[in-house]
Amino acid sequence: MLMMIAVTGERRRIRRRIIQRTREERFCIFECTLKMFFMKKYCLLLLFTLFINNLLRAQTAADYAVQITAAVQETPPQIKLSWKPLSGATAYLVYRKAKAAPTWGTAVATLSGADTVYTDNSVTTDTVYEYRVTKQGGSITAYGYICAGIAAPPVHNRGALLLLVDSLFPDSCAAEIEQLMSDIRGDGWQPVRRDIPRSWRDTAVRALIRSTAQAYADLSAVFLLGHIAVPYSGNINPDGHPDHLGAWPADVYYATANNTWTDVSVNSTAAAQARHHNVPGDGKWDQGTLPSVAALQLGRVDFNDMPAFGRTEVQLMKSYLNRLHQYKMDSLQVVHRGLIDDHFGVFSGEAFAGNGWRNFPPLVGRENVEAAALISGLNNASYQWSYGCGGGTYTSASGVGTTADFAAGPVNGIFMLLFGSYFGDWDAQNSFLRAPLCASTPALAVAWAGRPHWHLHHMALGENIGYSTRLTQNNSSTYVANYFPTGVHIALMGDPTLRTDYIRPAAGLTVTTQPAAGAALSWTAAPDTGVAGYYVYRSDSRSGRYALISPLVTATAFQDAIGTDGLKYYMVRPVKKTATPSGSYYNLGIGITDSATVTYPPAGIAQTAGTLAIALYPNPAASRLYITADSRQASPAQIRITDMQGRVMDSYHISLQQGKQEFSLPVQHLPAGMYLLHIATDGQTIIRKFLRQ
Repeated sequence: MLMMIAVTGERRRIRRRIIQRTREERFCIFECTLKMFFMKKYCLLLLFTLFINNLLRAQTAADYAVQITAAVQETPPQIKLSWKPLSGATAYLVYRKAKAAPTWGTAVATLSGADTVYTDNSVTTDTVYEYRVTKQGGSITAYGYICAGIAAPPVHNRGALLLLVDSLFPDSCAAEIEQLMSDIRGDGWQPVRRDIPRSWRDTAVRALIRSTAQAYADLSAVFLLGHIAVPYSGNINPDGHPDHLGAWPADVYYATANNTWTDVSVNSTAAAQARHHNVPGDGKWDQGTLPSVAALQLGRVDFNDMPAFGRTEVQLMKSYLNRLHQYKMDSLQVVHRGLIDDHFGVFSGEAFAGNGWRNFPPLVGRENVEAAALISGLNNASYQWSYGCGGGTYTSASGVGTTADFAAGPVNGIFMLLFGSYFGDWDAQNSFLRAPLCASTPALAVAWAGRPHWHLHHMALGENIGYSTRLTQNNSSTYVANYFPTGVHIALMGDPTLRTDYIRPAAGLTVTTQPAAGAALSWTAAPDTGVAGYYVYRSDSRSGRYALISPLVTATAFQDAIGTDGLKYYMVRPVKKTATPSGSYYNLGIGITDSATVTYPPAGIAQTAGTLAIALYPNPAASRLYITADSRQASPAQIRITDMQGRVMDSYHISLQQGKQEFSLPVQHLPAGMYLLHIATDGQTIIRKFLRQ
């Protein structure tokens, strides 16, 4: 009887192990079983296996990615997609959707397998579109994505960002953190800083994030600076190893809005390391996938327990923050190209390196993506994007390198995607995933990309990597996901505000004031070639939200003539139309700031004598405000409606014609009260007061 029980128990253990194994392991078990039961047909089976292996070796991860780029023209508006041909293709399906739309709908075009171009003429400038191209035919279905646009508009306001600073760094890295705050503010965020003890539990950290979200309705991102409490959750092993089954680091816990995380059901102690054990009431959460959507963008920079680099956490943090600032100032010689180091290949169709072949072409161009060794490549040359994958340990990826390799040399890159067993669990000593951030020349953002796939193509038109992180965390079916979509393990190591393109800022902003005359701003031009002009912003506090107060200014001076008297903080940002392999967009540089106490002139007069005269009626207005204009020349103009505190309520771009004309604006959505209408052309601003009744 004991023997029967032992045999039964052994069978159960074997069955559990089989269930936990990856698809490749299951195939091997199946193959071995066939060999045991069909020994007489072993030769035939061996030949079949060799045939399948040779077939798989003929394929590469690149075969699973449609490598898309876009060429655009403004007149007439046109977006022309092109991609690298894929063998075996019988058809390509093209889909288009609005950037924020959750689904693709039906295909807008079905092309032959020989086609590699699709031209979309049903587009307009100032609009961003998203495309998916699906290759059909053969044994592989491949996908590609691109976010394309023609002169896509600048993003002036990115929302509030909560910067949580580990208590080790406020004094030791005071200057670097202050510079970080300034750069984040200058990129259109409203940074909110909180210094917290390293000893806080994750529940206390999350409570602070939720209370901040209540105080700042547009809180969009959280940046964890240091060894802030690491949440653990789930009974998962996305890398497929039975000894790694349990709770994994789950920073996304901080990003979800709903309080639906529980600690009552998972009871797992099979993992080799105790930190993965998860039992009811231990402070580790039950969920293996998101219980609700990730509402916030989130990234972490954490140098805890990295002794391989021979430097303290403070030294590593200073090194990272200094290079981060240099990158945002566009002062690094970064080459926009991608490197892919693939040591998994097709891997039963998962094709992990497809993360590189799919994402990099829209970001840097197909011709700028190459297969090469990751460590030596980044030691000796600059690649803005890189991908490396291979069988892993906590401190290595087979064929790619080790933590010690990153400690031995520089990382001349910015964004890095890595994949392999174990090191996706990044809260380990000398973590291979965090190692690139610790190098003498550090990378700035790293992610474990392969289970599931990441989607970064929106960054080609100015989005930040936090946007792509949140999109990947929430993705289940909009984009190809592979294994374990919406898993709690999906995380970003690095600054979530990072973008792909920066331009050098202006300099020397000064604000000159006179009683009842407003403020005169002047600055030194940004040194980049092709700068289209500047935008001016204003806030009532240094840490407040900076509101846009100007049209595009082509000079290096601006007169602020309307507002409420008091201390004002100003910001000036250059803008440049930046071309990428996904189209073009207006790219704003980091802002420079200055402040002054300002008193304003009476409203209702033209600020300069010029070529435009206007009148408003009816005044008071109920639903629409009509404007008659007499212009001596045709010119573009910006219209802004502000309240009496200077807050922008509406903004419009129009084209004035020479002579007399009339147009109207909707005002029924404005609360009753007094407002100011600003019409700005190049060299002239007219302000008129009206009442919304």
